[in-house]
Amino acid sequence: MILNHINLQVADVNAAREFFERFFGLRCRYQRQTQIAIFEDKTGMEFAVSNLFDSRPPAYPPDFHVGFVLEHTADVRDVYNRLKDAGIAMKVDLGVQGPALGFQCLGPDDIPIEVRAPKDS
Repeated sequence: MILNHINLQVADVNAAREFFERFFGLRCRYQRQTQIAIFEDKTGMEFAVSNLFDSRPPAYPPDFHVGFVLEHTADVRDVYNRLKDAGIAMKVDLGVQGPALGFQCLGPDDIPIEVRAPKDS
């Protein structure tokens, strides 16, 4: 069995869709009004954001995050710079974290998003 779908609750589906398309290159393949948007990456992984019951944003636990593992540290730096230039808040600034170079930003509704690559790449 392969884990290939995850859904996160957000307050504003349209804002979350714009964020993930703009900064992370995800392609929305389906959206139902302002209730749900489903993205697909080039590997076929489904990632959705939803607000099916007009709910307030959840409070994510301190260690929770979603992540993008990139091949090269130059790509991590590029994403970091685009996010910083756009005024996106950082939870963990760019730096070496164990075997990786990475950072965590705060996406819509303060969703922690990690971006990293092997530090020697």
